[in-house]
Amino acid sequence: MTNEVTGILVAGLGFTEVAAYSLAALLLLRCWGYTLAEAAAGAALTPAMLAVFLLRCSHLAGIPGLAPAMRVIAMMLAAILIGRHRGRIPAAWRTLGRFGRDHFLAAGVLLGALPALAVAAVLSGGQAMPPRQAAAFIFYSGFPGATLMPWMAYLTICFATYALARRYAWPPTAITVTLLVVSMPRLVFLSVSGPGEIIPAAAALVFILLLYRTVERPDIKDMLLLPVVLVFSLSAGRMGLVFTILGTGLAAVVLHRRHGGRTWWELARSAPLSVAVAGLAVWIFVQGWYWSDWPYPAGDPADVWRYNSDGLAGAGANLFRYGLQVLDLTPPVEALLAKVFNLDWSRLRMVLHDVLMTVFFLPAEIEPSFMLPAAGDRSLAWFGPFASLLVLPAMGWALWRGPRRLKSLALCLTAYGALVALIPAWSPGNVRFFTVFFVCAGFTTAFLLPPWRMTRRRRRILQVSATALMVYAVGVVCRGL
Repeated sequence: MTNEVTGILVAGLGFTEVAAYSLAALLLLRCWGYTLAEAAAGAALTPAMLAVFLLRCSHLAGIPGLAPAMRVIAMMLAAILIGRHRGRIPAAWRTLGRFGRDHFLAAGVLLGALPALAVAAVLSGGQAMPPRQAAAFIFYSGFPGATLMPWMAYLTICFATYALARRYAWPPTAITVTLLVVSMPRLVFLSVSGPGEIIPAAAALVFILLLYRTVERPDIKDMLLLPVVLVFSLSAGRMGLVFTILGTGLAAVVLHRRHGGRTWWELARSAPLSVAVAGLAVWIFVQGWYWSDWPYPAGDPADVWRYNSDGLAGAGANLFRYGLQVLDLTPPVEALLAKVFNLDWSRLRMVLHDVLMTVFFLPAEIEPSFMLPAAGDRSLAWFGPFASLLVLPAMGWALWRGPRRLKSLALCLTAYGALVALIPAWSPGNVRFFTVFFVCAGFTTAFLLPPWRMTRRRRRILQVSATALMVYAVGVVCRGL
């Protein structure tokens, strides 16, 4: 049986179950006072978290049949929640309908791209992880819809980006920023494969969303979900540990500075059983990730790298290389530059590397294997022109003029980027370490684009540009099937 047919059967078997968990989580979060975008972000991430939780429980207990039994209980709970809160479903549909009418271009792009990527995720299910890992994951976790998890993480990024962008912009700008983020080529490519990269990135973004909610309105539910979602992002491997440590520090500083420590202590004392359950979930997630030899999702299989042995000089050289790589205009734009201006953009970046590395760094530190990825290499693709033209300037603007919460987040992400340059030696595959960075930093663009800068005409230009980039990326995915 071909990989494509296997992927269709596996995804078909799991679709109803995954949809039930997501719908139950959506309705529950709406009952807890989440906006529709916030609830949708959490709901889309729930099946992946539940699948990994069941996988870890089975592995730690040494009982392979434990996960299917727990699935039965989970489905019963989901059915109860859906039945109890089904009256909220029509209101959610009406809200989505109004949103689509008000933002027809962005909604049209997403309605066209998301189903296409979902089909691609099903058809490329055999490419999402090696067959042995897929078989183990499906058997022990009992989730035959595992091939859809990267696509649902992509949905999580879409909804969470909008929910966070709304903190700094009106809906037209927020949806524009969302479209800019989800059109990044690497995220589109990861939505059909690479669960070990996009799922922890989505979890990191939901952690930031929960942090905002917890600061805005202290609540025991958000406070306990915060560490659970954060440790879930450990599946990014060793650099996932770096983000988790930085995220813990960020949360401690922001929460203590806003409300003091007594507020959180009183909340914890008010619900000791909930604290115990959350602590158990944190322990189970921590047990599993990179430090386990379990096949999935214990870090990216490619998470094998050499440490940077050149200290700060090596970090500077690495940062320079990453700076050249992030100037990714995508093959269509580069082809246009070559045709109109006779400018070979990739060649220009390589010349800059060779010249400036010789000037500013010792020749011995030049990595002879440094090469920009080939145009058709999806696994090493970067994040497109918006990453360098908008996201990075937005980060700088947030560091300089942002409110304290946003400035703290920008500082945390900047520290993460610096550590990516410092810890591992340069490798083309290191692009995977920056997925968390750009996913979490994307919404800061909303702070860079206030209403007096974002006229309707400028918004439309950005939306059309993002649409063109999305069409290109989806086209690459479909051609690769």
